[in-house]
Amino acid sequence: MKYKVLIVGLGNIAIGYDLFDKDQDCIKTHARAFDMHNSFSLQGGVDCNAKSRKLFEDNYHAPSYTDLDDALVDINPDLVVVSTPTVLHLGNVEVIIKHSSVKVILCEKPLSYHIKEAQEMVRLCSTNKIKLYVNFIRRVDPAVIKIKEWIDSRKIGKPIKGVVWYSKGLIHNGSHFIDLLKHWFGPIQSSFIIDNGQKLSQGDVEADFKLNFKDVSMIFTATREEFFSHYTIELISPNGRLRYDRGGKLVIWQDRSSNAQGNQAKVLLNNETVIKSNLSKYQMNVVNQLNMVIKGQDSYLCTGEQALELSKDIFSIIKKIKYV
Repeated sequence: MKYKVLIVGLGNIAIGYDLFDKDQDCIKTHARAFDMHNSFSLQGGVDCNAKSRKLFEDNYHAPSYTDLDDALVDINPDLVVVSTPTVLHLGNVEVIIKHSSVKVILCEKPLSYHIKEAQEMVRLCSTNKIKLYVNFIRRVDPAVIKIKEWIDSRKIGKPIKGVVWYSKGLIHNGSHFIDLLKHWFGPIQSSFIIDNGQKLSQGDVEADFKLNFKDVSMIFTATREEFFSHYTIELISPNGRLRYDRGGKLVIWQDRSSNAQGNQAKVLLNNETVIKSNLSKYQMNVVNQLNMVIKGQDSYLCTGEQALELSKDIFSIIKKIKYV
């Protein structure tokens, strides 16, 4: 039996990012990932834009709808992807929960621009026994999973200091890396603003700040998206150095030398270990994890509850910024 999927919102992350890429190794959208997965059947899409609906129908040979209620009644889906603009997320979830067939919702981040709306989304799904996940793609990349294993086993030991470079706003993109660090290190213990940076739309910011976790200290520095996109993490551990570069496309570990004698300084070894990532198939990584979830297995996906706590952390940071 294949699980029936409905996609609500047919923009770039739904169908656009890999629509004209004939390389089947590139799987960056919900539509392509579910269409290619043996356990799922892509049954339909919903969007108010006629051009988007036609692109979906022409490329995935499934019906499209302008009305979410109509799509839910016709398709009776097991899983619904919410990839509409953030301001519509709560309303979409309120409609979806009326339909008992839905077992899982995968929502684009953030859940909401408002904590109370995010709380309501989590509450509604919990009350109606629907599993809610948020599409933080890096959590389920093989390189990130390997790094978590190394941190848990102390191959990457503590204390750790590090730097994160991000662009295009704290809510929009910085959130990916805060979620990633929480996934690796656990709850944030404290946060401090270094530089307010500039204020963006929808309450977003480009601030520099410091986050402290247990035995881990990380500085976030914002770059200007209008210059170029830039996403990297560097961790310095007693055991060596981790570089999470190019947004995670290149991940490198350098061990520390262990044979220094006398006053000889310990150094990083020239031999670098490349930790294999799979970001060219990031959405398939997510769908593989959803397949585990729907079969009752554990996953590394970000739950609604975890996304809610992340939102609280982010808004707590933003509240500390004082613009003149």
